[in-house]
Amino acid sequence: MRPNILEHGYRPLQKGILSVIKAMTGGMVPGPMLVLSYRRELCGQYLAACYQEGMRHAKEWSVSEVEIFAAFVSRLNACRY
Repeated sequence: MRPNILEHGYRPLQKGILSVIKAMTGGMVPGPMLVLSYRRELCGQYLAACYQEGMRHAKEWSVSEVEIFAAFVSRLNACRY
């Protein structure tokens, strides 16, 4: 369940970026994008670093395997990748 606070309360630049993402994805912004954008100075920058570390620096997986894994998880969660 997504907290309602993530639906509004963004700075103008963030609103613009999220509008572009909505336009490109058919009207939906993925939840992680909303979390990373909301109050980035408190948690977004740290969460982004964790995502980057977990998904891009996994030595056991190639870049293509990481992309397939992300697409598979998105499919299981019934969201667009």
